[in-house]
Amino acid sequence: TQSLVPQVVSEEDRQAANSMNQLGYATGRTLGPLEAGILIAVRSAALALFELTVVYGAALIATFGISAKHQRKLSKDSAFRQIVDGLAYVRRNPVLLWTIFMAFSTIFFAMIFPIVPVYARDVLEVSEVKFGWMWGALAIGQAAGAFAIAARGGFRRKSYGVTAGAIVFGLGLAGFGLSDTYWLSLVFLFVAGIGFPLWVTPVVTLLQDHSVPEYRGRVMAVYTIPLQGVSIGWMLGGVLMDLIGNYPTVLVSVFGGWVVGGVALVASRDFRRA
Repeated sequence: TQSLVPQVVSEEDRQAANSMNQLGYATGRTLGPLEAGILIAVRSAALALFELTVVYGAALIATFGISAKHQRKLSKDSAFRQIVDGLAYVRRNPVLLWTIFMAFSTIFFAMIFPIVPVYARDVLEVSEVKFGWMWGALAIGQAAGAFAIAARGGFRRKSYGVTAGAIVFGLGLAGFGLSDTYWLSLVFLFVAGIGFPLWVTPVVTLLQDHSVPEYRGRVMAVYTIPLQGVSIGWMLGGVLMDLIGNYPTVLVSVFGGWVVGGVALVASRDFRRA
């Protein structure tokens, strides 16, 4: 998907297009948990899962409407050789290298996913519908951030957008961790949600802009490696909440992500200027 965007839109519209992708994710994350909570409360979890299959079917049909100019370049190299070549290309490009390094902060930021349900159950003690609204508030903030990026045409220096996204997300999550009031928790989740597109959009655009077409697919594939840190974040968040408690885990999430991003900013002048 991320390799496809540069083939569909012009370079000047690339940040806006990536932010609109974030808007699509936000719409699903807003309506999905809310509707699932309602369906579970009214009928059963089975009905919610059935509707999920309908949504996936609609998404599959929508892919046939995508039109992109793409000319496949055949290579005599083996798949392994091409993978090694792609990694070497990333290593030679400081902006790509440090952007992907910085993406490992998702290991910490993804800890929000086990944190939210634990707070919903143990601190706020909410119903399924109100729990759905908690994810909805996060996604509405994501949609607001995506609209803001698209409206202003993106960041001139994308590294500033990455930094702003990490700061906004961290402050929202820290405030959520301190809150024991449901409506205030929704506000902080909304703030945290704004940080998602502020972070993701410039990261993806940096990788697209600094990759030549013949390597772009491999660069975006390398980017998926740190994104797998989301799964590690789920496990790490759950373990730490059992070991050190809820709010200390929130602090590990916030400051851990900030440290990884800060290292990239300090270590690479190319990344700071990108």
